[in-house]
Amino acid sequence: MIEIVVCDDNIEDLNHVTDLLNNIFENKSILFNIRVYLSAGEMLDAVQKIDIGILDIAMKEYNGIEVGRKIREKFPNVKLIYTTGFEEYCMQAINEVHAFSFLCKPLDGHKLQVQIKELLDNFSDSVVEKEFYKVTDSRNKEYSTMRFNLKDILYFEYIKRQRRASIVLLDEIYECECVFERLTEELKPYDFVVNCRGNLVNLVHVQKIKGYILYLDNGKELAIAQKRVVEFRVQMNEFLQRNS
Repeated sequence: MIEIVVCDDNIEDLNHVTDLLNNIFENKSILFNIRVYLSAGEMLDAVQKIDIGILDIAMKEYNGIEVGRKIREKFPNVKLIYTTGFEEYCMQAINEVHAFSFLCKPLDGHKLQVQIKELLDNFSDSVVEKEFYKVTDSRNKEYSTMRFNLKDILYFEYIKRQRRASIVLLDEIYECECVFERLTEELKPYDFVVNCRGNLVNLVHVQKIKGYILYLDNGKELAIAQKRVVEFRVQMNEFLQRNS
């Protein structure tokens, strides 16, 4: 799922860009979520995941350039698009925070669509997706198939009697038809590791290991089976070395 954050202290501009984004993404077969903030401070405190940030530069509480720096410190791979009515800020945005692009207000829907398309093309090289079958969401809405970016998945939890598994994301849980042993083998190359019986965790989201507990980056805690803890630590260290 693409996580989009929009921050602008002008409510009319905030609503305008949000409407444009909804129109753009609803015409694409991509799972997306848009979070909107009138306060940069509130946004910085609340956001736990962000793929695309659309920020006003000239906000009263914080300068948008400063906000961009803080976001990039926490989320190095974020793609930032700045909006501004002051063109003199544009080169500063590009040079100081490596913004993906900037757009002048009032926003033009076609220009935003072009920028989003380029940005999504840029994402595609690093996105690994997997298709799941007979999926239901937390509201019991059913989908015959659904594709997920593997990086968005925190862990899987097998529901043995139903031969299904929970797919746990940051702020949503889905269920899918599943043969757990097959899923485990398929996801080995993508840094998913069994931590205990019926649990398959994404090492990308593991912040630390303490005793027999895993601490994930969303604050969730998972148990490690005692017989798996040594092997799990080895796999975690190998993962960290590959990605250092």
